[in-house]
Amino acid sequence: MKKTANGKKNRTFFLIFLIVFLALAGAIAFFANGREGETAGAATEAEAQAPFVRVMDARDDSTVRESIVQNMSVEAVNRVRMTPRVTGRLEKLHVKQGDNVKTGQLVATLEHAQQDALISSTHAQIASAKADTQRARAEMMNAKTNLDRYERLVKEGFSTQQQFDTSETAYVSARANYDAAMAKERQAVSELGRVESSRQDYIMYSPLDGTVLSDYSLTQGEMISPSSPIADIADLRRLKASLRVPENKIFVVRPGMDVSLKFDALPDEEFWGKVTRIDPYVDPSTRTSAVEIELDNDAIGNRLRPGMFGQAAIIEREFTDSVLIPESALNSYSGGYFVFVEEGGAARRRDVATGIRQGDSIHVTDGIASGDRVIVFGGNSLSDGEMVEVQ
Repeated sequence: MKKTANGKKNRTFFLIFLIVFLALAGAIAFFANGREGETAGAATEAEAQAPFVRVMDARDDSTVRESIVQNMSVEAVNRVRMTPRVTGRLEKLHVKQGDNVKTGQLVATLEHAQQDALISSTHAQIASAKADTQRARAEMMNAKTNLDRYERLVKEGFSTQQQFDTSETAYVSARANYDAAMAKERQAVSELGRVESSRQDYIMYSPLDGTVLSDYSLTQGEMISPSSPIADIADLRRLKASLRVPENKIFVVRPGMDVSLKFDALPDEEFWGKVTRIDPYVDPSTRTSAVEIELDNDAIGNRLRPGMFGQAAIIEREFTDSVLIPESALNSYSGGYFVFVEEGGAARRRDVATGIRQGDSIHVTDGIASGDRVIVFGGNSLSDGEMVEVQ
């Protein structure tokens, strides 16, 4: 009976152990199958996820230019910094900065009292010289009358030759005195012209129509010399700029070519000028040649000012109604370039022909039409026909 009880007890332990073992084995198998299912589901989901891309609608309304671009600053075509010919004190400055002036308008006056006195003195000298001339002429005419009388008396035998010679000598002397008086009068008149011209050096007039850019903050009584500018006057109606063109572009540039100008002070506006002059030589130190351009500032309301800085682009070629795409959309291969366009949710490869680079964009001359949805981001690793998700 005791052995039978022990045998039953052993079988019970064995059954319990078997049940626990089978339960653990089932649990392990269940979790293993669950992980495999999750991994397979994740893989399937990853395979089904299409890459994200960004697209742009191509448009054929852009203007593309091939240009020679240089930094520049504009100056007035006609500009003068007025300085006196003489040294003197400033009596009055008749204009101020910003004033518009006309040709011949009074700009500045230096003290010229001494010149006025000299002119008055010269007028007096002229008056005296004229009086001397009149007196000498009267004496000459009297001597001529005596000479004629003695000449007649000698012929009639009523006078001696000696008396005639004396009267002839007197006439020659009187005529010489008259000629000297005339020369002295002419000298006085010439001196008057000189001193009046000298006086004009103290009175300064504008040599052109324009605007006073600077009056140099001069004050009355200030000593001015020929090295001291009094006024800076410029005609703002026409402006110019000088560019340095590389040697390999010299024969591309021609007078009359259009020039696009943009200025830092007016970044959203474009102005136009033309090439007016090309230097006939190349600077050996820089291998460049100077090119001058001009623009009609009057036609745009004189909005530009001398000294404004910006960029000038001499237009070599221009294409209108063109397609531009970002450079990031372009891919290269051994045969050229291609892009991807999105069609019905798929990426389609298009071989393209390119033209001018303009900033960060490329001119596409063939391969893309207006309205095509060009992939501009996310297209570097795509394959032709691959499904994509547009962001």
